[in-house]
Amino acid sequence: MNASIRQIHPVFVGEVSGIDISRPLSAGEVAAVEAGMDRYAVLVFRDQKITDEQQMVFSRNFGALEDARGGNITRPEDKRLSEGMNDVSNLGRDGQPLDRASRQRLFNLGNMLWHSDSSFRPIPAKYSLLSARVVNPIGATPSSPTCAPPTTSSTRARRRSSRTSCASTR
Repeated sequence: MNASIRQIHPVFVGEVSGIDISRPLSAGEVAAVEAGMDRYAVLVFRDQKITDEQQMVFSRNFGALEDARGGNITRPEDKRLSEGMNDVSNLGRDGQPLDRASRQRLFNLGNMLWHSDSSFRPIPAKYSLLSARVVNPIGATPSSPTCAPPTTSSTRARRRSSRTSCASTR
């Protein structure tokens, strides 16, 4: 199947089809993704079942992975994801939602505010590649992303929260 990108928002956002990001990309596929990013700024790859390692391999097509040490308060022994991945979810190492008063959860709530990933670094990120491994079926709004559902949600909804991860490239 050939790669194609269709616009899914009147101003930006394209949906990519015909590219399997779980396997190595061809030079043409990399070029198509970069052209799509230039045109739409945000690309969506639906129904891609990928591991952390596959996400990092995909990300390396666009530059070196960012060394994000110092960009989070999570202690090394509390990390859930592979080295090289940043966890912006509301889940603890055990896969359960973090306690409402957790420093890690409170720190991650900052991701709900508008920001530009790694713009403060000497070499800013070229792209931020996010993946939701489990998407909250209740949906999300700008004030309620799936990676950190509102604390007023039911316990059942919070347990269905996404396993969101990201790998920034420079």
